[in-house]
Amino acid sequence: MSKNFLFNLKYRIANHAAGMPEVYTFISKSLSGRDCYTTRDTDIVIDGYPRSANTYATYAFQTAQTKKVIIANHIHKKSQFLIAEKYGIPAILLIRDPIDCISSVLIRQPKYNPVALFEGYYSLYNPLKNSNSLIVGEFNNILNDYAGIINRVNVKFSRDFDLYYKTEENEGIVKHIVQSQGELKNAADYAERVAYPNEKRKKIVNDIKSILLGPIYKTEYEKCKKLYHDFLNK
Repeated sequence: MSKNFLFNLKYRIANHAAGMPEVYTFISKSLSGRDCYTTRDTDIVIDGYPRSANTYATYAFQTAQTKKVIIANHIHKKSQFLIAEKYGIPAILLIRDPIDCISSVLIRQPKYNPVALFEGYYSLYNPLKNSNSLIVGEFNNILNDYAGIINRVNVKFSRDFDLYYKTEENEGIVKHIVQSQGELKNAADYAERVAYPNEKRKKIVNDIKSILLGPIYKTEYEKCKKLYHDFLNK
C-alpha cells in the first residue's frame, strides 16, 4: 500500500461526500472549525478548484467592498455551490485549465496522486456545468477584468457589490494580504505555498506539466480539459 494511500482516499471520500452538501458542510465545518462554508447567511460564494485564483479573488473582492460581506471561500467543493443555489445566494465559480492548477497543487502538496486530482477537478465542475445559478470566473479574467465579473454577478442576482478595479494601489493591498497570511508567513516552504508566482515555482511547474501531459494521464486530462472548455463556452 502506498504511504500516501490514506491521504488520497480521504480526499476522494470528501469529494464524493460533497454531493450531499448540507451533510458534508455540517461534518466538515465541525471537524475543521473553519467559518468559510456556504450558509443561509452567506452574501456571496467565491470558490473553485485549488490554485484557480481563489485567494486573489476572495481578497480582491473583500478589498473592494465598502460594507462588510460574508464570503464563502476556499472549500473547493461543489457543496458550496449546491447550497448557494438552494438559497439563491450569488456565486462565482472559479475555473482554470486543469493542467495549470493541478501542477500547482502538486507543488504545494506532493502527497496527492495526480489521478485523484484529476478526479477531484471533474467531481467539482461536472455537476455544475448546467447550472444557471452561478457566474463563471475564468482564471485570467479574474486577474485582468474582475470588475466585469462582479458586474455580471450584480446584474444576474440583483445585487450592488462594489467593483474591483486593477489599480496599482488595489493590487498592492491584495498582494500584501495574500503574502502576509499567518499560515504562510513562517512556513519553511513559503515560496511554494504562497499564492503568487515566482521563478522557483515556474521551473518546477514546467517539469510537472511535462509528466501530466504524458500518456499516463492522457485519459484523465482530456476528460477534464473538455469540461474546462465546456465552461468557457457557456
